[in-house]
Amino acid sequence: MTDQIPTPHQSRPTIGVHFKCCNVYVTIYQNHTGTAYAGHCPRCAARIEIPIVDKGGSASRFFTGS
Repeated sequence: MTDQIPTPHQSRPTIGVHFKCCNVYVTIYQNHTGTAYAGHCPRCAARIEIPIVDKGGSASRFFTGS
């Protein structure tokens, strides 16, 4: 056991994705490097990755994947 002081849990940014393949809505999280939002469909495991860009991105917090 260590004597480290626990740090407060910081939540990772999220976005909502509707997977048309299985008609499922899920929340996906920002990856650990902060370069994209990555996740998968909970039913068929279809992967989705939405890159985070400095200019020209979207202000939307909800997306549709197929």
